[in-house]
Amino acid sequence: MSTSAYAIRRIANEVAQQKFWLSVIVLKRVLDFRTPFDFCKAAKSGSTLLVGEGNFSFSVALSDLLGNATSNLTTTTFQTVDEYSDITKQNAKTLRRRGAKTIAGVDATNLSQWFSQRQFDLIVFQFPNVGSREPRYGRNPNHILVRRFLKSAADHLSDFGKVAITVVNSPHYDGAFDMDGVAERNNFAIPVAHPFRFSDFPGYSHVKTKDDGICALDENDEFVTYVFQLKERAVRKWIML
Repeated sequence: MSTSAYAIRRIANEVAQQKFWLSVIVLKRVLDFRTPFDFCKAAKSGSTLLVGEGNFSFSVALSDLLGNATSNLTTTTFQTVDEYSDITKQNAKTLRRRGAKTIAGVDATNLSQWFSQRQFDLIVFQFPNVGSREPRYGRNPNHILVRRFLKSAADHLSDFGKVAITVVNSPHYDGAFDMDGVAERNNFAIPVAHPFRFSDFPGYSHVKTKDDGICALDENDEFVTYVFQLKERAVRKWIML
C-alpha cells in the first residue's frame, strides 16, 4: 500500500470513529434544566404516590424534608410484606408514624387495582428496573415497564399532575428506556429532564427488585429525572398562564 493510500485510509478510519462517538454522545440526554426537580415542593403542594420504593429509603429521605406534609405521601413497594428486609420494615414504620400511608405488593403497571379512581398530583418512580435483560416484543424490557407504568399512571393524575421518573443518564439507558417514545405512546408531552443528586436526599440507598450482583448506580455518577405531563393538560396550562 502506498504512503498516500495509507494516509487516506487512516483519515477515513479517524472520521468514522469520530462519527461513532458523536452518535453516542447525541444519545445521551441533554438536560433541559441545570437544577434538580423539586420533589419536596411538588409533594408539599398535593397528594404524592411513590411506586417501586424498594426499601422505602427515598420516601424516608423525602419525608425528612417534608415534615408535617409527609401525610401527603402514599408510598408503595412491589415486594410483599413477607419479602421485606428489616430495614424496609423499619422505614415503613417510620413513614406510618409520620403520617404517610405504605402499601406492599403494588404493581406500578396496574395502579387501578389498588387505587380505583383516586388521583394524585405527583407520581414518582425512582430507577425502574425489571431485573431482566431479555427483550420483550423486540424492545428493552425496561422500556416496556415504563411504557405500561405511564399508561397506568395517566388514569390517576389530577389536573396538571406530573409523573417523575429517575434513571441513570447514559447513552445506554437513554436508548434502552426511550423516554420520548414512551411519552408519545401514552399521550404525554415530551418529558423535561432535570439532574438528580443523591446528596439531596441523605440516607437514600437504592435497592433492586432482583439482586443479580450488578447495579448501574454503582457504575455511574450521572442521573436524570424525567418529568412528564399529559399533552392536553400541558397545553391547557400554557393557555391559562
